[in-house]
Amino acid sequence: MIHRQWPIGRFCAATPPWRLATAFVLAVLSSLAFGVESPTDGDAVRVRKVTRGDITSLIVENRRAYDVTVTLNVYGDNVGVLRLTDETATYPGQSETEALRVGAEDRTRPWRWCYRFNWTKGDVHARHDDETLYRLPFEKGRTYRVTQGYNGRLTHDGHNRYAVDFAMREGTVVCAARDGVVVDLKESSKAGGASERFNDEANYVSIAHPDGTIGEYLHLVYDGVLVEVGQTVEAGQRIALSGNTGYSTLPHLHFGVYSALDARHLRSHPVTFATAQGLVADPVEGKTYTAK
Repeated sequence: MIHRQWPIGRFCAATPPWRLATAFVLAVLSSLAFGVESPTDGDAVRVRKVTRGDITSLIVENRRAYDVTVTLNVYGDNVGVLRLTDETATYPGQSETEALRVGAEDRTRPWRWCYRFNWTKGDVHARHDDETLYRLPFEKGRTYRVTQGYNGRLTHDGHNRYAVDFAMREGTVVCAARDGVVVDLKESSKAGGASERFNDEANYVSIAHPDGTIGEYLHLVYDGVLVEVGQTVEAGQRIALSGNTGYSTLPHLHFGVYSALDARHLRSHPVTFATAQGLVADPVEGKTYTAK
């Protein structure tokens, strides 16, 4: 099972009509599972309150290099909301955006309000460029077997419907399948095994593509990432070493291309590989393919 856990934030306040009192915060972490596999990144997205007089602005802080899709809801009694962004919107990497302003609808009466947000990695507006041909995610001339293809019966359904697993010995060179910019990575994990308790232990590299999608390379070996966040990479460039970290039954590389479906879920996109065997639009489990 491949999943990602993201936090849900919530804030509640009860405020008298004559002033905006200091409010208390309820820190809430959820155990909802969605997205692609990688560790919980609970501080990547924050919502900050800025109060001016009787009005409070909510600022969405995206503290990572990748785009995120956020749903921000406000509810309460006698509360007025002026939205400056859509309820569900994409926020660019390393940005701070005023999303909305709240205040009492009737200042002569007490009012109370709460906000709640959830988020996932990626751009909800991304549209995959289906004309793009991908390289196989390993070195030219190398041949590896597909252990799970599109719609794989083991774990490739739902958001991982169009992911591909390649059997590889640990330490095998992983290459970028498409040009892009490195936006996220992890290489600190030494843990892995055939149990869901290892879901958040996979090392990985995430590469953003020009069309807004993100390529994910998962289960990398400890200390095996060869690139840095912010680095531009070309298709075929060495980016990492394969491994067996995370929820994994044997050493392999999991590759998929994703974008945000909404603020809770990702979706994967089918891609076409240019291989020595020709164009491959549907990698077949059990077959071997050679990088060209």
